[in-house]
Amino acid sequence: MIDTHHGWNASTKPLVLGFIFSIISILAVYRTVTHMHLKHDWLMFTVVGVGCLQVILQLIFFFHLGLESKPRWNLIMLLFTVFLVVVIVLGTLWIMYNLNYNLMI
Repeated sequence: MIDTHHGWNASTKPLVLGFIFSIISILAVYRTVTHMHLKHDWLMFTVVGVGCLQVILQLIFFFHLGLESKPRWNLIMLLFTVFLVVVIVLGTLWIMYNLNYNLMI
């Protein structure tokens, strides 16, 4: 499974598993949102929680987190991912709040 010369996974099994888990999580959130299985607050927490799970899945299966020879890069990559998620989520919430405030006069 692990190529000892390069330190990366030599098979495509993790990529296929990551793709399948990503599709399952996306379809689960889609079904939950479109059929309104949860109330508004729980729905938001579920979507954010599955989004965080999606980030972790992509870090493990696509970025091969844990298979790197230098663990310092794992921490840098994780911190950068957290920074990007925070910027995207807070920016989206800020934009949506301003749109709601400006258009609901």
